[in-house]
Amino acid sequence: RIVNVTAAPIAGTLSGNPVAMIAGYTLLNELKNNPSIYAELNEKTMQLKNRMSVIFDTNKIPVQINQLGSMISVHFTNEPVVDFASSARSEQAVFRSFFHHMLKEGIYLPPSAFESWFLNNALSVADIDKTIEAIKKFK
Repeated sequence: RIVNVTAAPIAGTLSGNPVAMIAGYTLLNELKNNPSIYAELNEKTMQLKNRMSVIFDTNKIPVQINQLGSMISVHFTNEPVVDFASSARSEQAVFRSFFHHMLKEGIYLPPSAFESWFLNNALSVADIDKTIEAIKKFK
């Protein structure tokens, strides 16, 4: 009896790419050997979130900034955002205006209010300061 077993292909832009594999391996080793990166990144994320909150509050712009680890999402609403439905009720026009304002200021954000900002530890204090200065100009 002959059994024919065919493996299903796994498709992806970088699936099995040796450069992507070594980059991932190197990153995981770096994180394992330097766990302080997590604390540094969390501190930067909290600093950005807190400073943004102050600006929006000062400018009387209703916003919910959700944060988990190094992910942030910004929703222009007074209502807590806990799921897609509550996110969809936020002011999408305000988000679009904010996105294009930030783009003109040289800050590239995810183009949809339904996406998270994924911060990384390459983000410097100067980068945070530049982002905050750009947000201050948003009205």
